[in-house]
Amino acid sequence: MRRLWEQLAIATNWPVLVSVLVLSSVGILSIWVTDRPDGIKQSVFLGVSFACMMAFQAANYQTIGRWAWPFFLFSLSLIAYTVVAQKMGGLPFVHKTKGAWAWINLGPVSLEPAELMKIAYVLVMARYLRFRSNYRSMTGLLIPFAITLVPLALILKQPDLGMASLFVPTLFAMLFVAGARLRHLGLIVLMGIIAVPILWMSGPRGEEGAPGLPILKHGPVFVKKYQRERVYAMFKHDPKTLRESAYQTQHAMTAFASGSITGKGPGVIPLGQNVPEAHNDMIFALVGEQFGFLGAAVVLGAFLVLFASGIEIAAATREPFGRLAAIGIVSMLAAQALVNMMVMMRLMPVTGITLPFVSYGGSSLVSSFMAVGLLLNVGQNRPLVIARESFEYD
Repeated sequence: MRRLWEQLAIATNWPVLVSVLVLSSVGILSIWVTDRPDGIKQSVFLGVSFACMMAFQAANYQTIGRWAWPFFLFSLSLIAYTVVAQKMGGLPFVHKTKGAWAWINLGPVSLEPAELMKIAYVLVMARYLRFRSNYRSMTGLLIPFAITLVPLALILKQPDLGMASLFVPTLFAMLFVAGARLRHLGLIVLMGIIAVPILWMSGPRGEEGAPGLPILKHGPVFVKKYQRERVYAMFKHDPKTLRESAYQTQHAMTAFASGSITGKGPGVIPLGQNVPEAHNDMIFALVGEQFGFLGAAVVLGAFLVLFASGIEIAAATREPFGRLAAIGIVSMLAAQALVNMMVMMRLMPVTGITLPFVSYGGSSLVSSFMAVGLLLNVGQNRPLVIARESFEYD
C-alpha cells in the first residue's frame, strides 16, 4: 500500500487525480440536489470506483495488457447476451430499460457491459497495433476496423448510439499515433462522409420516414424514425417540436443559461427539475444553473487538465503499448465528454450518453476511474530508455 501511494504522488499524476476528484465532487453535489437517494448511491459508487482505479494502477500496465483479449471477449460476450435477450424478449437479469437492452441487472445494481468494452477495446487495439506495422497500408487497416466493427455493431443493436459513437474517433486517434498514413485515414473519412447521405436516404418511401429516392428505395432502412426526428429537432423551433422531440434539450439549455455568470447557488435548480434525465445525460445543465458560467468553466477546465495530462503521459512514453493505451483512454473520455456537452447544447441529436465522472451511474463512474487508473499506471511505469533519438527518413 505504501508503494501505491508513493506512485500516486508522482508529479505527473497529481493533475489527473485532482481533475477527476473535482469532476466527481461537482457530480455528486448536482445529483444530490435532484435525488438524494441517488446522491448517496453515487457516493458509494465513487468509493468503489476509487478502489477499481487503485487496482488498475497497482499492477504494471504491460501485465494488464496480456489480459487484453480475454477481457475484450468477456465484455463482448456480455454485450452479446443483452442483444440475444432483446431478440428473445427477455432473458434472466436482462430487461428493457429506457428503450434499450443495455444493462444486466444484478440485484440492487446494474452493469452496463458497453462501459467495460470501452476499456477492453482500448487495451486490445493498443495490443494489436503494438505488434503490427501493416496498418501503414490501406489493406492493413481492415483488421483494426473489423475489430472495431464487432462491438460497434452489437452496441448499435441494443440500441445505444451514444456509446457506439465513441469507438470510431478513438480508433482514428490510436491509428494516427501508431503511424498510419494520413492520406489513408483521410480517404476513409471521405468515404464515411459520402456514406452518410446514402444511409440517410436508403429505404422505401414512408418506411421509418425514409425519403424513398428511386435509386435507393429498394435498399434497407438504416435510420429509424425516432432518430430522424431527433436530427430534425436540432433545426426546428415550432411549438410541436419543442413539446416533443426537442423538449429535453430545450429545457436543458434554458436551465443552463439561467445560471448567468455566478449561478443561482448550490441546490437551487427551479428549471433543472423540469429537465428529463437531468442528473444523468443532462447534468451539465444543472452545473450551469447552480454555478453559472464560472462553474461550467471549472468543469471544462478540469477536463482540459485531465486530457492535457493524459497527452503529456502518452507523449513522454516511448514504449508503444503504453503510449497507445494512454492516447486511447484520453480519446475515449474526450469524445464522450464532447458528445454529451454538444447534445446538451443542441449541437448534436439526442443520444443517451453520460458526462464522465459527473453524471449519475455506477457503470459509467467505475469504467471512467478504471481508465484513469490505467492512465496513471502508464505514467508511473514508463520504461527508462537511455538512448539518443534515432534519425527518421521519409
